[in-house]
Amino acid sequence: MAEVEKPNEIHITFGDSPLGSLKMGMSTLPDQEKRSFFSIDDNYAVGPLGDLTRRADLQRRHLWLTERMCLNDREAYGMHELESLFELNATIQSFDSKTSIIIWYANNAREKTGLLYAMYLLRNTESPIYLIETSGLYKQLFDRPDVQYDVLHTGEILPEKLLAMWHVCSEQEPLSKGERRQLEQDWLELSVQPGLLRMMENGVIRSLTEDALDEYIMQKVGELTPNWEPGKYIRAARIVGEVIGTSSQHISDAFVEYRLRQLVLQGQLEMDGKPLAMRYYSIRLAER
Repeated sequence: MAEVEKPNEIHITFGDSPLGSLKMGMSTLPDQEKRSFFSIDDNYAVGPLGDLTRRADLQRRHLWLTERMCLNDREAYGMHELESLFELNATIQSFDSKTSIIIWYANNAREKTGLLYAMYLLRNTESPIYLIETSGLYKQLFDRPDVQYDVLHTGEILPEKLLAMWHVCSEQEPLSKGERRQLEQDWLELSVQPGLLRMMENGVIRSLTEDALDEYIMQKVGELTPNWEPGKYIRAARIVGEVIGTSSQHISDAFVEYRLRQLVLQGQLEMDGKPLAMRYYSIRLAER
């Protein structure tokens, strides 16, 4: 039996949305069989980290997420076998040394944390690694004096613009050994920080306590309240959308909704409906 030819390039994204856009954008290029596409789906900006190559730390993270996120919307993650998470580690570490690895990421906490984790998993590979920082490159290539757009995450970039970015970056040099070691060290330092929420501050990932967004969520509930009849409840999905849509950060809707339920438990908000998923219940400010 003939050996299956291995790809010359492996493109890594963080999440299915950027993966789909990238595959669509690059579908017009020749030699499709020479490219492989891979997504790291987990959101490492939320929840405990630690040494995620160890079963104990991976189980701790998995339990934290499944206990707090609404499983009705994310049942697939809740039922996700730990073995498949270990498979991610094994797959990345087994990439062929002759294959170029291209990692696409935007300047947000989810994608940058994912980048650091990927670099740690790739620490023993001899493959050349290239980075494409999409948010900064988008501004460089596509902003005009009359049209300026801040990219919060790679998934919002059109496929043809991702392809243009690839053409611009195709001649760049791979990361040096020193650059790779620094990114690996950044992961090791970040992974032991006690915070359960990671956000960007002046271009740097900061670990924060899990209630760091609560004040902003309460502010948005307060701003929406006058638009409703007195005492009327506001759909949880409406509040989550407002928080995500107005923040300068790329924030997980699952995490915002988790904090919404925590604010109910704390007595700051009241709930009507069943908290199976954000579309099933509504929220209002607690009566003082």
